Amino acid sequence: MELFDTHSHYFDEKFDEDRDEVIKEIFTAGVTLAVTLGDNVENSKKAIKLAEKYDHIYSACRSAPM
Repeated sequence: MELFDTHSHYFDEKFDEDRDEVIKEIFTAGVTLAVTLGDNVENSKKAIKLAEKYDHIYSACRSAPM
Protein backbone atom coordinates (compact mmCIF):
# COMPACT_ATOMS: atom_id res chain seq x y z
CA MET A 1 0.00 0.00 0.00
CA GLU A 2 1.28 3.45 -0.88
CA LEU A 3 0.70 6.31 1.54
CA PHE A 4 0.59 10.04 0.77
CA ASP A 5 1.18 12.45 3.67
CA THR A 6 -1.07 15.38 2.72
CA HIS A 7 -0.22 17.71 5.61
CA SER A 8 3.18 17.97 7.25
CA HIS A 9 5.54 20.54 8.71
CA TYR A 10 8.88 18.71 8.50
CA PHE A 11 10.66 22.08 8.38
CA ASP A 12 9.55 22.78 11.97
CA GLU A 13 12.35 23.41 14.47
CA LYS A 14 11.35 20.33 16.50
CA PHE A 15 12.88 18.31 13.64
CA ASP A 16 16.15 20.28 13.56
CA GLU A 17 18.19 17.55 15.27
CA ASP A 18 16.86 14.56 13.34
CA ARG A 19 14.94 15.83 10.28
CA ASP A 20 16.80 13.69 7.73
CA GLU A 21 16.34 10.56 9.84
CA VAL A 22 12.62 11.23 10.38
CA ILE A 23 12.05 11.82 6.68
CA LYS A 24 13.99 8.67 5.81
CA GLU A 25 11.91 6.66 8.30
CA ILE A 26 8.54 7.82 7.00
CA PHE A 27 9.47 6.90 3.44
CA THR A 28 10.92 3.57 4.55
CA ALA A 29 7.58 2.92 6.31
CA GLY A 30 5.68 3.30 3.04
CA VAL A 31 4.95 6.99 2.53
CA THR A 32 5.66 7.66 -1.14
CA LEU A 33 4.87 11.40 -1.31
CA ALA A 34 4.41 14.21 1.20
CA VAL A 35 3.24 17.81 1.15
CA THR A 36 4.81 20.19 3.65
CA LEU A 37 2.76 23.30 4.29
CA GLY A 38 3.87 26.84 4.95
CA ASP A 39 1.22 28.75 6.89
CA ASN A 40 3.00 32.09 6.63
CA VAL A 41 5.65 33.62 4.38
CA GLU A 42 8.61 32.55 6.55
CA ASN A 43 7.41 28.94 6.86
CA SER A 44 6.53 28.86 3.17
CA LYS A 45 10.16 29.63 2.33
CA LYS A 46 11.25 26.77 4.61
CA ALA A 47 8.72 24.44 2.97
CA ILE A 48 10.07 25.30 -0.48
CA LYS A 49 13.67 24.62 0.59
CA LEU A 50 12.67 21.25 2.00
CA ALA A 51 10.79 20.35 -1.18
CA GLU A 52 13.84 21.32 -3.23
CA LYS A 53 16.00 18.96 -1.15
CA TYR A 54 13.73 15.88 -1.37
CA ASP A 55 12.24 14.65 -4.65
CA HIS A 56 9.27 13.05 -2.87
CA ILE A 57 8.27 16.15 -0.85
CA TYR A 58 6.16 18.93 -2.32
CA SER A 59 5.34 22.29 -0.78
CA ALA A 60 2.10 24.21 -0.46
CA CYS A 61 2.66 27.82 0.44
CA ARG A 62 0.94 30.95 1.58
CA SER A 63 2.30 34.03 -0.14
CA ALA A 64 0.74 36.79 1.96
CA PRO A 65 -0.76 37.25 5.43
CA MET A 66 -4.52 37.17 5.82
